[in-house]
Amino acid sequence: MATGMANGLLRLLQVTDSSFPVGGFAYSHGLEWLAANERIGERELAGLVEAYVRQAGGGQWMPAALAALRARSLPALLRTDDALDASIAAAGEREAGRAMGERLLVAAQGAFGGERASAFLAAVRAGQAPGQYAAAYGCVAREADVEAANTLAALGFAMAASLTQAAVRLGLIGQAAATRLGASAERAIAETVAAVLDRAPGPRFGAFTPRFDVAGALHPTLPFRMFAS
Repeated sequence: MATGMANGLLRLLQVTDSSFPVGGFAYSHGLEWLAANERIGERELAGLVEAYVRQAGGGQWMPAALAALRARSLPALLRTDDALDASIAAAGEREAGRAMGERLLVAAQGAFGGERASAFLAAVRAGQAPGQYAAAYGCVAREADVEAANTLAALGFAMAASLTQAAVRLGLIGQAAATRLGASAERAIAETVAAVLDRAPGPRFGAFTPRFDVAGALHPTLPFRMFAS
């Protein structure tokens, strides 16, 4: 990997790392409701993580990030952002994506700037764009000059980690199991990245994730919640 490309990837990983938070730790993506209503252990979590990466990742997050990365203009980027936002069924997940996206743009602007990211953030703050996280991720990756495959792989890992760390906070598993789950998601992430890169980009996004959608919709009904709805 060339030095410039490596530096760009490191910058992307830095600004999206949990030590430089964009708010993802506040959301369980429906896992809290599932844990309250089902018996969930490491084996069940492995299936949930894989489904989340392959479905939401392959149908929404990764193709939207790729479209944002390749957008030739700010209007094209905003169209991608709007299409992604419209594809998210659960209101809680949609709002989480917006909150995380804006925080990512703020963090990236403070860390290394960038005209496209600054313009995107201005549009979000003016109410002209929802600022979904995956669209912001692709935009920031473009500013950092990260190639597409690395961008999507990093995003896939972030998606898997968001679920495994939520499971740790809920007391479903320990850190050792979370590490195993992250490693076991490698194949799903790699295959999803390859599939997204292989198909022609389209203007619409969508995923079949009824279990997550229902869990996200019912999350506010829990009598006690550790995570935001």
